[in-house]
Amino acid sequence: MDDPKLFELELNGQIVRVSGHTIKSARVYHVVYPNFKPPLNMTIAEDTDGVKFWTSLPEGRQEEAEFAGKVIATYIREYRRNKLCVTTTDKKLPARNLFD
Repeated sequence: MDDPKLFELELNGQIVRVSGHTIKSARVYHVVYPNFKPPLNMTIAEDTDGVKFWTSLPEGRQEEAEFAGKVIATYIREYRRNKLCVTTTDKKLPARNLFD
């Protein structure tokens, strides 16, 4: 996928910086807060029943990871849905002067 590698979004009323990384086959997100809160590393895991969930790396900030993960997933879905398509053309004739 051509997902954004670095983006900002609102999380709990503050703008955070999120970077996405691929480590082996796992997608890991690093969330940096603007205050003195420590950064959050998180990924999607799967329980024994095959249900996927967001988890922090290392574990211990589970609730925060679940909330941030949902916001990140929503952002990425919107990003994929609203990708801009840019078309460029090669001009063969010079542009007309507006004053002629």
